[in-house]
Amino acid sequence: MRPLFFIVFLILNISFSGFGQTVNDVNPRLQRVFDEAKMQFQQGKTNEAIDNLQHVLRMDSHFALAHFALADIYHWKKAKDLEETHLRAGLATDSVSYPQGFYFLALLQYQKGVYDTALVNLKCYFRLSPKPENDATRLLHAAEFASIAVEHPVPFHPDNLGPSVNTSENEYWPSLNAEANQLVFTRLVTTDSTGQPLRFPQEDFYVSHLDSTGWSVAQSLGKPVNTSENEGAQCISANGNLLFFTACNRKDGYGSCDIYFTVKRNGKWMKPLNLMSPVNTSGWESQPSVSADGRYLYFASNRKGGKGKMDIWRAERTSITPSGLPVYGKVINLEAVNTPGNESSPFIHADGKTLYFASDYWPGLGGKDLFVSRNEGNGFSVPENLGFPINTREDDDGLIVDVTGRNAYFASSREGYGGKDIFHFILPDELRPDAVSYVAGKVFDAKTLKPLAPVVQIIDLKADSVYEQTKPDVLDGHFLLCLPAGRDYGLNIEETGYLFYSEHIDLLQSYGKSKPYQLEIALQPVEPGSVTTLRNVFFDTDSATLKSTSLSQLNQVVTFMQKNQKWIVEIGGHTDNTGTEAHNLELSKQRAQAVVQFLENNGIPAWRLVAKGYGATQPVADNKTETGRASNRRTEFRILKQVVSDR
Repeated sequence: MRPLFFIVFLILNISFSGFGQTVNDVNPRLQRVFDEAKMQFQQGKTNEAIDNLQHVLRMDSHFALAHFALADIYHWKKAKDLEETHLRAGLATDSVSYPQGFYFLALLQYQKGVYDTALVNLKCYFRLSPKPENDATRLLHAAEFASIAVEHPVPFHPDNLGPSVNTSENEYWPSLNAEANQLVFTRLVTTDSTGQPLRFPQEDFYVSHLDSTGWSVAQSLGKPVNTSENEGAQCISANGNLLFFTACNRKDGYGSCDIYFTVKRNGKWMKPLNLMSPVNTSGWESQPSVSADGRYLYFASNRKGGKGKMDIWRAERTSITPSGLPVYGKVINLEAVNTPGNESSPFIHADGKTLYFASDYWPGLGGKDLFVSRNEGNGFSVPENLGFPINTREDDDGLIVDVTGRNAYFASSREGYGGKDIFHFILPDELRPDAVSYVAGKVFDAKTLKPLAPVVQIIDLKADSVYEQTKPDVLDGHFLLCLPAGRDYGLNIEETGYLFYSEHIDLLQSYGKSKPYQLEIALQPVEPGSVTTLRNVFFDTDSATLKSTSLSQLNQVVTFMQKNQKWIVEIGGHTDNTGTEAHNLELSKQRAQAVVQFLENNGIPAWRLVAKGYGATQPVADNKTETGRASNRRTEFRILKQVVSDR
């Protein structure tokens, strides 16, 4: 709230002298009435103070201080129209003695969205004020930005998600899984099942699923996540199996509000747990957003050590418990985006570097605006306002963006089904994050079709390092991992008693749209005749020279051979039908031998390895297309037989 005129009057004991009137001009009786109004305001007798000030103005409309004092009271009462009326009247009477009136008037006009008029009054303030307020300079920059933003609106056409999601109640804080087919949101429930008003409105989580017919009717997430207490400001993980949320004043809490989490196992949400220190403190922690790889958790907090009232912080996952629960620590302040004001509602996109958030301090259109900041490896960039009319003079926050970077979701009180509703819109190109794909699959036994839950690793082939890993759901064998574009990935799966499995996922090329990989992965038992393709073994064109990006896959083969020491295996080379039959046969032999040589160099006995070239004689796809030819150019790993006696 702005500084009060009346406080200035009381501290400095300012009379009408110096405000366009001299002491000789002051009617002593009116002076006494004005002084009485000051005392009444100080004593909390606001209506009596208003009556006395209005009496002063009826007797002498040129008493500027009476107008300023009424503007003060109406500001305190949040009667903005009356506040503006008396600011204008006071400045019309005396525009020189108290130039801060121009600043307060400009602030009101800025808050109402009248940006050009606010700029005019700010210029008057700077011309007349000997010591301009820092807040006035910030307001000037905001009004200049807002004026230009309104003249150059960004494309924005929000669509209500419809009655399956939205009701006459308030729906807000949407969150999506990576497949964008599971929407979890907060609903403020005000009536019971019979329609009777609740004594205390209840915040609970609801979930809706998307299929070919649209969004399903939202259902309560139910116990044990929803309780008789309030739960809100949630985010769901990319795979849909981890939910972070905010709960306040609980027995196991650290402060007013803490961040909790729950894990879905066997199709059911487990009992929520407090995320504990150092994420939670005696302060206020809320509005979590987890990165797609689960490594970072972003949240808002007023904890000690911040830059402003409310800051955005980031915690790093430091370990995973034996039961699969994440542990977060290494909490840092995101100094590049935080200000002396309030920053809140962080959302980290699945690309891992694009952060959307709300702020009431960076130049905007009034209230809280939505911003985007990008981390290209050197820290987060200076935030960029999302523009008008995505942002308005009202508070705007709680934006999320799907993995494609194209579809955005937010809550708004604009025309809908009542209260706040959840809307969707297409994000303008310049505000989009990098496109992200994902790999979703099901792992099962090739013979029994029983679901399996081995470790699934995504390998950065260039760096020869694990980018991310997960374990499928034990109930159905499903898993999901997000993959930012611009990298060349390998997928590796290993399970005792089974042949390893690999997949090549090339996202190095330009990637403007999410194109998820859907995999059905049948693991072969280790037995004679079992075969798997080494999809991440690569050779130079028309050559038997192994590329460096093959290292991860080759080491996987070495590990398997070390763990299964009684098996003799065949490394088979295959080509497409490009070139002569003789050339293809020789090339396939040389490539198979190159892999065998690597294995021998890494300690695998030569007697356990057979290299064989098949040329183009065993295609697995049509050689008429490049995709088919690429599938036919492959290296296979086949179990031949088990050694009966030790050598």
